[in-house]
Amino acid sequence: MAPAAWGQRDPDLMRDRGRRLLNRIHAGEPIRVVAFGDSLTDGWGTDGWNVYHRLVVQGLEYCCPGSPLELLVHGHPGETTADALRRVGEEVLQARPDLVFVQFGGNDRGTGRSVDAFARDLRELLARIRDETKAVVLACLPPMVDPDPRNAWNEAARAAAAAEGLPAADLDRALRLGDGDCRGPFPYGSHPGSFTHVIFAREVARALRAALGVTPALEWRVLTGSRLSAEATYPVEIGALNTSDATFEACFRFEHGDQCVEQRVKFSAQQAHRLRHEVPLPRFPGRSVSLPVRLSVQETAPWAVEAMWLTVAPAIRADVPVEAAADANAWTWHAFTPEAFTIGRDEWLGPADLSARFAVVVQPDRLVCTVEVTDDSLTTASLQDPSRGDSVEIYLDLRPDADQGKPVYGPEVVLIQVIPPTAGRGFQWRSMEPLPGDMKGLGVDCTLTPTGYAAVLSLPLSTLRRFRGPVWDGFGFDVGVNDADHGGTRKSQMMWAGTGDNYLNPSHLAGVHTRPLSPHATRQALH
Repeated sequence: MAPAAWGQRDPDLMRDRGRRLLNRIHAGEPIRVVAFGDSLTDGWGTDGWNVYHRLVVQGLEYCCPGSPLELLVHGHPGETTADALRRVGEEVLQARPDLVFVQFGGNDRGTGRSVDAFARDLRELLARIRDETKAVVLACLPPMVDPDPRNAWNEAARAAAAAEGLPAADLDRALRLGDGDCRGPFPYGSHPGSFTHVIFAREVARALRAALGVTPALEWRVLTGSRLSAEATYPVEIGALNTSDATFEACFRFEHGDQCVEQRVKFSAQQAHRLRHEVPLPRFPGRSVSLPVRLSVQETAPWAVEAMWLTVAPAIRADVPVEAAADANAWTWHAFTPEAFTIGRDEWLGPADLSARFAVVVQPDRLVCTVEVTDDSLTTASLQDPSRGDSVEIYLDLRPDADQGKPVYGPEVVLIQVIPPTAGRGFQWRSMEPLPGDMKGLGVDCTLTPTGYAAVLSLPLSTLRRFRGPVWDGFGFDVGVNDADHGGTRKSQMMWAGTGDNYLNPSHLAGVHTRPLSPHATRQALH
């Protein structure tokens, strides 16, 4: 079908539909929403609850509880815009929707289609939904794996939405401007997690509010970050400002665990408020745990919904006396427990098969981490993927305080993998990602022991200060051990504090500190 036959690309059409939709919502009429897309829309990589379209629809429900909203999700992993054209009639047009989120494009590039074919099919897809329904149609432009934000694929998607006169939620741009993973939206082939979908949801909500013709008067921000504390609750703090000359009441709803608490605040013209809500921490079993925290905000007409994660992790103190550094018997050793298994516990034959302990010592000019592994059958892993064989993983989160515990990787999150020496070959090591440019003086060593091997990582304190500031105290840290017996692939993995997904999500790392710790202190982070 030629582009000229796709319909009148009236730029006011979506504004008119948006006004009618908003009136229907306020009148309490039932509204049908269709989310039509690929694996991102299907929620791959998420917890299934915090997916971009669900967050947006839940925000609408909170703002207008009298209007029944029905969400139909049609997510098709691996499918392109050409596949979408074959499905659009049955899954979108026949549903007679009032609001449609359209999200395709990443697989067009991944399957080798041309940019021109993608642009043509995306335009036809958007035009058909616009012309054959009465819905407000939002083009959700997906993230692309490309270091250039203005690459041909992103530009083609933006041009297609603009040419069809449709509002666009630019997920790629939002991710690049937000807290995206420095390795791109699909690190190691994984899909964006729920933290990233919250970024997507903010952008979709922004585009939808614009399409509906509503402008928020309230600006607000959650104060995120990490802290070392022995308290049993975490104070969630919000700064909010009424940017208008009107007076109104806003409602802030906090949801966590089985609790739901609302705070109503009256804002005078140009008035600011600071809110505080104490969130009870989840039961701490000695290993990292995470609690989802949902915040919904409603003012006169606009709405917003945020999802955050509150993580509680072990906190340990590094040995600091100089005399302790010379005597391993005086170090504080932290042993792995059977609960540390992330895979392979059912195949574990006991401590001689796999066990480990580590110590962290601050010497006069260096911080040293020593990991002692007991392993009765050593196998040489591949340096291409040390995690698939016998190896040690050491995680360091050297980001600024505000980013400590954030559940995506930044350049200052370092993962060192060490392979023990076997069969006449010396030890090997690598950084899973390129080391930060100023990581000078990093030292790695590994030697055999009578019961296995010992890996040592050392870092000059001057390098730590460059990352963490001149008066640094602590940073995120974890240790993992992989085991592959008798020349096979990995059969077991133990992670001291975090999870098997540490390499994707560093929020569950423990904390290493130099100051004295109270007996119940934990590392707490909200992001």
